[in-house]
Amino acid sequence: MANDPLNNPVYARFGVKPVINAGGTHTTHGGSMMRPEVREAMSLASESYVDLVELKRATGDFVAEITGAEAGLICSGAAGGLVLATAAVMTGTDPEKIAQLPDATGMKNEILMQRNNPEGYTKCHEYAGAELTFAGDKNGASQDQLAEAITDNTAAILHTFAYGPPRPGLTLPETIEVARYAEVPVPVIVDGAAMLPPKENLTKYIDQGADLVTFSGGKYIGGPQSAGLLAGRADLVEAALLNSGPGMAVGRPQKVGREELIGMATALQLFVESDDVARTDAMRKRAQHICDRLQGIPGIRATVEHDFLQFHVPNCVIKFESGNDAADRVWEAMHEGNPRVYIARIAGGLTANPVNLLDGQEEAVAQRLIEELTK
Repeated sequence: MANDPLNNPVYARFGVKPVINAGGTHTTHGGSMMRPEVREAMSLASESYVDLVELKRATGDFVAEITGAEAGLICSGAAGGLVLATAAVMTGTDPEKIAQLPDATGMKNEILMQRNNPEGYTKCHEYAGAELTFAGDKNGASQDQLAEAITDNTAAILHTFAYGPPRPGLTLPETIEVARYAEVPVPVIVDGAAMLPPKENLTKYIDQGADLVTFSGGKYIGGPQSAGLLAGRADLVEAALLNSGPGMAVGRPQKVGREELIGMATALQLFVESDDVARTDAMRKRAQHICDRLQGIPGIRATVEHDFLQFHVPNCVIKFESGNDAADRVWEAMHEGNPRVYIARIAGGLTANPVNLLDGQEEAVAQRLIEELTK
């Protein structure tokens, strides 16, 4: 890493100015910082050649061990995991069907979800050749509604977890119950991309009965941003692997290199060995420091919030009496100022997420906020 992360020569060469990341693990600004052990492992991996499928199977076995699943696979982020999971439930291990995608003619190709499922990543299923179908309304679905929406063409049911207040509708266990007791049982795919922490979620959804679960590897785990985890039933994970690169299948564009496979496995090992309490305490202190520095500024309220739903780690949440316009102005000024600071937007305010803050950067974030909030 550069001695000064805000004056990094590899970015300066192209005229791109780094930011202090107080926005969290969003893909838009680089995910998370990889630990030195991960970077070292990736560098070492680049010095040797291996059979890529052999390495994918070996690292996948490690993913299975950590998640408690029958099988696992390191994929190209959680979004890549969704593409492969969708392909897997449509083709199984049939080589002719695998070669046919994204043309899903003659296959079960519908991915069913509750109507209020977050829409952001549903394109991933369409990339694989699937069609989206829905049950219920903006308030979710009942078990009867979900069961009635299952057809002979339903390949899987999707259950998506996402940041923000809990959505109404069926829980994952309720969804799994419907899927299991359908006339022809259908698999359940879980999008758990950003559902770490808590660490227990690595095994929770598998324990509840999900058939395939995908997590981002470049967020809280701290792996390469372009890597993720897919875990679940052995037959479906095998189908996902066969639909991925280096084979000439629909998942070929989402290939994962040997360096990323090793980096992701290394980050996962470090993550499961990490001290959750100590890490959370350090983040809470940084969030509290920012909030403390903002007290008394007219027109805002700054509090530390951490509920594992909207805020998976302690955040300094800043609410504006004047609403989104003021928050947008401050966000823009922070992002384009000196030093540049990326901070996350929420309804009616901003939130400073300390997961990627380096030592001392909480004061830089607080100072920039004070400058913009007192103008």
